[in-house]
Amino acid sequence: MAGSSPKAPTPASDQAAAPTPGGAAADAPPDTSIDQARVLLQSIPVGFAGSLGPAAVVGWLLRNHVAHDRLLVWFGVLCLAHVGRIVVWILGREDVAAGRNGPLWMRWLRLSVLGLGLMWAGLPLILPAARPFDEMLVTAMILAVCGAGVAQQSSDGWSALLFMLPPALSMSARLLLSTDPTLRTVGVLIFIYFAYLTLATYRIQSAFVELSRLHATAAKLSMHDTLTGLPNRMALRRRLEDALERARRNGTEVAVGYMDLDDFKQINDRLGHAAGDKLLREVARRWTARMRSNDVLARLGGDEFVMVIADIDPDNAHEELAAVLQRIESAAAEPLRLTATRQVRIQLSMGVARFPADGADMDALLRKADAAMYQLKQRKATRETWWQLGVRSSETLSVETDSRPATATD
Repeated sequence: MAGSSPKAPTPASDQAAAPTPGGAAADAPPDTSIDQARVLLQSIPVGFAGSLGPAAVVGWLLRNHVAHDRLLVWFGVLCLAHVGRIVVWILGREDVAAGRNGPLWMRWLRLSVLGLGLMWAGLPLILPAARPFDEMLVTAMILAVCGAGVAQQSSDGWSALLFMLPPALSMSARLLLSTDPTLRTVGVLIFIYFAYLTLATYRIQSAFVELSRLHATAAKLSMHDTLTGLPNRMALRRRLEDALERARRNGTEVAVGYMDLDDFKQINDRLGHAAGDKLLREVARRWTARMRSNDVLARLGGDEFVMVIADIDPDNAHEELAAVLQRIESAAAEPLRLTATRQVRIQLSMGVARFPADGADMDALLRKADAAMYQLKQRKATRETWWQLGVRSSETLSVETDSRPATATD
């Protein structure tokens, strides 16, 4: 890495503190839609039984006072609304379990719960000029269903309101327009009750979202390096296993590069650890910006990084690998200002192992890549390039000729 030099002009981007890779989005609040969708999906089977059972009971009790065709149509459409929610449950479980498409499934869940709420709102509308007993029976049933539904939907305030408001407005309007003073009083009490449910829903959702964000933040911290924001060893293992599985399935290759910065210790010794930290953040930002979307860059600690280059075509493996590493080298070659008077140029050493030729799992590939990097660093003064593919035999090393020293660092 890096010698130092007197003050010289440098790009303005190097004078600012290096941001965490990913930019401003890294500071955005975690998305809680997946957690909310997971809770709402889990409530669908319970809601199915908890809604159709009471609906069948109230239909049976009203059979002598409401036309049978009206009751059958209402119950049939209510069943269809539940079938729609079951379909959402079946289609959304895999995506939500994998943490995908949270906002999309939240929209479908809200639409499905609105349909359910509208069906319950239809029950007061099919009642004729009923007896007070019938009015109170339907009122009690709607209160019970809405209370249970709001409890199930309370992780998302919109879902709770979309379910509760249609039957609440329908039932309250019917009671408030009644000629019976007792029923009008009940209508007022119901309105107050639903207002309380709305407030309770807001508070429960706020608590749920806060806990979900804390959980998401803790999960992110456990999987990312706190200095650079890059994936850590645990996250690397998951991402590399995914890449290896994809390679087995598609017949492609994966390259694993073990990389460190040459003479990084001199930066810490001469300029201090703050300068060293700034250097690590900046190289992480530069490399992340130059990598392909399906590749991975992780920091294991200190100045040690691992790069996973996935989905390599076996017929053009060396060319694809060289193209990616050329971009990494060009990003590192740009001078970096660490203090007001010091700038450095970064030099690297990387050993590369390939799947399946050099190993079938993360540990084997890292061992081979680390060994190749160590071998390369032993020849730092005479090596031809900053990266080495695989571990070379002593015979191969002894016949290397026409080598050149590493580029000067000032």
